Amino acid sequence: MIQVYVAIKSKKLNDDFCSSIDKSNFAKVTDVFYTLKECRQKLSVRLPHVLLLGLDLSDGYWADFCEELRETYPGLKILAVASFDEYAVFKNTLNSLTSGYISRDALPKVIVSAVDTVMKGAFFRYDKIEVSIEKDQSEPEWQQTTIQQMIQKVKTDDNPHAIIEKMSQMIHSIDNERTMMVKSLLTTDKGAIDHEYMDRYLMQLIENMLIQGCTNWEIADTLNINIETVRVYRMELIMKLSGKNSMLLAVKKDGKSIKLARREIQLLRLIAAGYTSREIADNILYVDKETVKTVRKNLIQKFEVKNAMSLVISAMRMGLLKIEDIDDLL
Repeated sequence: MIQVYVAIKSKKLNDDFCSSIDKSNFAKVTDVFYTLKECRQKLSVRLPHVLLLGLDLSDGYWADFCEELRETYPGLKILAVASFDEYAVFKNTLNSLTSGYISRDALPKVIVSAVDTVMKGAFFRYDKIEVSIEKDQSEPEWQQTTIQQMIQKVKTDDNPHAIIEKMSQMIHSIDNERTMMVKSLLTTDKGAIDHEYMDRYLMQLIENMLIQGCTNWEIADTLNINIETVRVYRMELIMKLSGKNSMLLAVKKDGKSIKLARREIQLLRLIAAGYTSREIADNILYVDKETVKTVRKNLIQKFEVKNAMSLVISAMRMGLLKIEDIDDLL
């Protein structure tokens, strides 16, 4: 098992990288650090195979630290974690002092691939611009196959109606292929959808597009997701920008304090809008149906009601749900 240390200033990034690596079948994070001092002390006691090192640690200069490690522990693989802007500035230094570079927003599969690559002795380079250029210059095999199928299906003697019908079928097929490819990026090595990562991934994408001024329908169309998904995350962003905690909400019912987690708040609004557990799981929140059932059961127990209708009525009486909130989801 490949042992990995992660040293990044941001706790969220530390958690994200640890989660991705620990879900692999061949690597495991054995320690995390938020300062160079902590990292240096642990390295003197026990060496990992790979060190993921952020460039933003405040108690020293990362390049000096890398040079120190190269001299003291020549066998240690150092994988730098940086933004693309940082890579553009420190490109030559990174290439000479580390075993590779990875972006802060890399997908789980890319993170795992980076660890695997440097362990095999190769330099791992994650350069967004060059990756996009490479994709533009070479057509993937599935795309070539799809084009060939289109050419074969649409015949020169087809009437306009037949051509439209065939093209519609092919567009539907391509759209399904695109959806499968997106899901493959968010799938663990064991074949299960990484729902936790998908949630964070969608939230970040949707928030960025909302801040840029994109409409709900533009976001839904661009990301190929349900419009209700966009609306749920939009309401969360509004709460966040207004200073409210969208992760936890405390309310009073009959003098008792009820704490609602983020998923419970989401589900409460969607239940009020009339969506079924299957619709919520498959088309809106992209989670397991059992997860929805569990959260729904927890809500009913917390509000001490018998069914979903009583739950919605109770929430509206408490001012937790407003008509305009539900209208946004209809």
